[in-house]
Amino acid sequence: MIETIKSLKIAVVGDVMLDHYIFGNVDRISPEAPVPVLNVKDEKFYLGGAANVAKNLKDLGIDVYLIGCVGKDDSANIFKKLCSNANINAKLIQTNHITTKKTRIVAHSQQIVRVDREHKQPIDLKTKNEILQEIDTNNMDAIIISDYGKGVISAKLIEDLREKFDKFISVDPKVNHTKMYKNVDLITPNLKETQDMSKVEIQNEDDLKKAVNVIMKNTKCKYLLVTQGENGMTLFSNNGLLYHEKALAKEVYDVTGAGDTVIAVSTMCFALGLEPIKAVKISSIAASIVVGKRGTSSVKLDEIKEFL
Repeated sequence: MIETIKSLKIAVVGDVMLDHYIFGNVDRISPEAPVPVLNVKDEKFYLGGAANVAKNLKDLGIDVYLIGCVGKDDSANIFKKLCSNANINAKLIQTNHITTKKTRIVAHSQQIVRVDREHKQPIDLKTKNEILQEIDTNNMDAIIISDYGKGVISAKLIEDLREKFDKFISVDPKVNHTKMYKNVDLITPNLKETQDMSKVEIQNEDDLKKAVNVIMKNTKCKYLLVTQGENGMTLFSNNGLLYHEKALAKEVYDVTGAGDTVIAVSTMCFALGLEPIKAVKISSIAASIVVGKRGTSSVKLDEIKEFL
């Protein structure tokens, strides 16, 4: 099985971003305004957005191809270096827009503010065709669409991916793009995203089924995997409720990036040809491991084996 996993080639297409953290201490208020003064102690950069999904796949031992857009700036240079350090094959198409960067300022382990630098604009036809060419050249086993609404993902791109490549396609969704995700194989919203995508208020299991029916009717996807935090995750197929897996985490330190882990592991399982229920079980194990770590994180195959 491990050798089969290592032979997989999965493309991650979507909005890449640079996660920037500034850590420090606060012991006084500014005399200029009623705001805390941060005494900076450390600064770190991480792969964010679609790139964190790619890192999850790489840490599982999968041959991953990250395809996204960056600007002509220092953030792009830092981002490329992080991809190189993580041994991720990155096809980063350069645009005239700035690289998306999210700066989180943290004082005494508490985030006090986030600063976003981004430019949301749909990609042009040339860039879309470059993305399609990159996937065609490398003969992928599956494609993950990681949509953060920054402009890389469009209805036309998804339509072309579906028509040109007979591959398993999964989507980590953006709620206001629901109707874009026509005929994909798997969508992995969390509970709030499921509610927002369907416009159905979810209070109980019947509400959840109603919301899922709306989404599946609008997208005609094969599977919908709804993650529900401490209540586990539920897999629906186009034939109805398929399976519910209870949450396995004993301790939860940080849920940051758990959704990236779920879509990475579930796509891996489907690409391997595993039964859908097994895919959910393994995804649940991976999620339980990753929420037990601090900060945006990922999971390795050895950790899944040890959990089993």
